[in-house]
Amino acid sequence: MTSEYTSTITEIIQKLEARDPLPPLAPEKEWDSELTQRIRKASLEALFDGQTVEDSALGTAVQSGLLLWNDALDASHTISQQIQNKTGSYWHGIMHRREPDYSNAKYWFGRVGNHPIFPTLRKRVLDLLKARSSESDALGDYAEAIQGNANWEAFQFVDWCQAAEQDRSMPEAVKAFLQTVQVEEIKLLLDYSYRHALM
Repeated sequence: MTSEYTSTITEIIQKLEARDPLPPLAPEKEWDSELTQRIRKASLEALFDGQTVEDSALGTAVQSGLLLWNDALDASHTISQQIQNKTGSYWHGIMHRREPDYSNAKYWFGRVGNHPIFPTLRKRVLDLLKARSSESDALGDYAEAIQGNANWEAFQFVDWCQAAEQDRSMPEAVKAFLQTVQVEEIKLLLDYSYRHALM
C-alpha cells in the first residue's frame, strides 16, 4: 500500500524521485543542501500539514527518512538515533550502511530483527531481478540467494553493498541494481513510517 502523503511530503518526494542518477550506495555529500535545510527545519505539524501525528517517534522517522534519501546522513542520524523502536533502528541501519560503516549497520539491523516491510521488499526485489538477472552472473546469484530464503536478509544486502563499494571491477549493472533496491527500501520504510505515525 502506498500512502496518500500530505502535499508537503509529496512535493519533497517528487523532487527526490526525480534524481538522476539514483542515490549512491555510499554518498560523499548531501544531494541538495537547500532540501536538507527545508526538511530539518520543518516541524512535524508542517510536514504533516496539520494532521494529528499519533506516534511522534514515527513522525520523526519520516523526517529522518527524507533526509537519508537526500543523502544528508548526519542530519538523518541525529534523528534516527533518538527513535527507540524497530523502525528507528532500521533508518539508523541504512544510514550506517551508506556511511559506510558496515559492521555498525549490521548491529542496528540486528536490533531491527524482522521488520513488517521485509516480505514486500523481498517480493519487489525478486520482481526487479526477473527482468535483470541475465545482465550479470552476480544478479543471478542474488536471485538465487533471495529465493533460497523465506525472509528478506538485511545482513546479506549489507554484504552486497559492501562488495559493490570495495570491488572496482563490479559491473555497473550490479551497482545500479543495488541502488534501485536501496530506493525501493527507502520508499517502503517511508510509507510504513508515515502510515503508522498517523495511526
